[in-house]
Amino acid sequence: MWYRLGQWMLRVILRVYHRAEVQGLDRVPRQGPFLLVGNHISYLDPFYIAAQLPQRISFMAKAESFSHPFTQWFLRKVDAFPVRREEADVRAMRSALARLRNDQVVGLFPEGRRREAEPPTELKGGASYLALRAQVPVIPVWIEGTDRALPRKGRWIRPAKVRIYFGEPIQKIPAGKNREDQERIHQMIMSAFRQLAEQKVAE
Repeated sequence: MWYRLGQWMLRVILRVYHRAEVQGLDRVPRQGPFLLVGNHISYLDPFYIAAQLPQRISFMAKAESFSHPFTQWFLRKVDAFPVRREEADVRAMRSALARLRNDQVVGLFPEGRRREAEPPTELKGGASYLALRAQVPVIPVWIEGTDRALPRKGRWIRPAKVRIYFGEPIQKIPAGKNREDQERIHQMIMSAFRQLAEQKVAE
């Protein structure tokens, strides 16, 4: 109940306060598990993206965010789970795989941390690994404006315009499990981010 209430409140905030534009939401599957991958420019990103989805989503969040009792309680309530970013976190991968195999939706930011609002030039391998192992579609999403709504050192959320673009699902997941197959998915995700960023520029 609290999750759905939070989604509704965030949608109102996005519509009224941020004049949000959301495109491609019809591309998001209504049923079944999938992996959602997005660019990351603000702490607001996972909350604003999750507010758009018809189903609950479990986002990977940096382990440091779980160090404070209140933030840990809050993140657990919204189905987030920790990942240690500076190492190959086997426990986080297993947790994500378990969720996907239980028909849940998992979200992550393959850049590994907040970056500038531009097409990424480097991604970590967790997203391609999970897609290959779980054999689930990958839904790319590009968000912009949240870095102006809540800058890195900002304390208040500003009324900056926010745009969220959902891309075409990556569904042709190779059946193999070798490095070449994982690299193919990796390049598909990178290409999807570039296309969404170019779409944003074209508009």
